[in-house]
Amino acid sequence: MTPDVRNELQARKSVQGAMVEEVQPGSPADNAGLQRGDVIMEVNRHAVKSAAEVAEALSNVPSGQDALVLVWSNGGSTFRVLHPAQG
Repeated sequence: MTPDVRNELQARKSVQGAMVEEVQPGSPADNAGLQRGDVIMEVNRHAVKSAAEVAEALSNVPSGQDALVLVWSNGGSTFRVLHPAQG
């Protein structure tokens, strides 16, 4: 995250990760409640610091299995489960 983005989100320096810019309706991210401005900090308990690291970590999840993501949103962190897309 850039300093400008961090300031816009009012995120502490300890919040490291990739900011969600867009969520496709009906996607696994949408179903998990992710929203624009959320910050993905971990995927399956492994820290991520960029969108590329998030994409790589999610691509390593075995087909058909859920992914556990740690998300910072509105001043707090919660775990969310991304279920694989159907079809």
